[in-house]
Amino acid sequence: MVDSLKSRFQDLPLRRIYGACCHSRSQLYKWHKAILDRKARPTKVLDEELLENTARVIADFPYFGGVKGQAYLLYHGIGLIGQKGYDDIKRKVRRVLIQEVSHRDLPRNCDVYEHIRPEGIGEIWAEDFTHLVVDQVRFKVAILIDVFSQYILGWSVSRRATEGLVAIPVKQALRTNGGKPPAKFLLEDNGTQYVSESHQQLLKAHEIVSRNIPACTPQYNGSVECGGKEFKNLFYNVWERLERNSTDKEKRFDERVQRAVGETVHLSNFQIPRPALGGVTPADVQLGLQDQRQKEIAQYREEQVVKKTSKPLSRSIWDVIKQGVQAELMSTKEVLTKLAFFGMRPLRRIAKINQEVVWGN
Repeated sequence: MVDSLKSRFQDLPLRRIYGACCHSRSQLYKWHKAILDRKARPTKVLDEELLENTARVIADFPYFGGVKGQAYLLYHGIGLIGQKGYDDIKRKVRRVLIQEVSHRDLPRNCDVYEHIRPEGIGEIWAEDFTHLVVDQVRFKVAILIDVFSQYILGWSVSRRATEGLVAIPVKQALRTNGGKPPAKFLLEDNGTQYVSESHQQLLKAHEIVSRNIPACTPQYNGSVECGGKEFKNLFYNVWERLERNSTDKEKRFDERVQRAVGETVHLSNFQIPRPALGGVTPADVQLGLQDQRQKEIAQYREEQVVKKTSKPLSRSIWDVIKQGVQAELMSTKEVLTKLAFFGMRPLRRIAKINQEVVWGN
């Protein structure tokens, strides 16, 4: 603003331009043309008691602005000060506090966290629960994985996130691992269910060392966080497929959801390979079949490379793709669910589909 005023009022001294920057350009123009008399306002001198009382109020209530600070002083009969004067003293109080901090030895940050990576199976487990929305009903799914192999060792599903919900995956993981706890520790966040006394007693009873990540840092438990997202991506497709086949329509809704979760766990462990694991499934790594499966995959890849040229298409490419997709057999909800994965933030779209619409077919 100063540069703009200097270009417009070149004959004014710079000190007057700086002094007038708090006023509008129209006022400055009127003063320059002698249309409006600028009356110098005398600076009000504040007494020592009022300054000290105002500084004390600001120190006690640093979030007060000029209006609220003035009202507080008046209400308690401490003194009268203008709003601008209050704000000016507040800036000085801030400076005093900064000076005081600079003279002190500040404590070291306590948020330093050592991220330990597993070097083998059974060293580190991780647990967390995620949310599902199925036909306007919210469910919580608790999962426990082996961080090294990404194998889901235990799971449970319920409409409420209780201490019992997160205890079931721990017991399943112990049975799967032959009753042995993780060699190093179990990684978990600071959720109420995980830090509860009953859950901690369960871990101690089985000699499981628990390690909590810092608050609001889910990246330190990234294996299970990303695993939860992958789980939800797979679950919604499994759910729609099972509902389309109508094999469990006679069962209760919660039982059908539980069956879909179990099917999702099975596919995640035994059917879907992970590039991060060398192109094999978590079950292959967990069961020690990783090297054998990688050799089989490499051999198959070589066979496909040297394979003869494919035959020309007897149908149009669209007919072939439609036959593979078979979209006409899907329900409207299933089509929308699958279509959501071709856009941004698919899980939000799917949750909205399941939450806001009552579906028939």
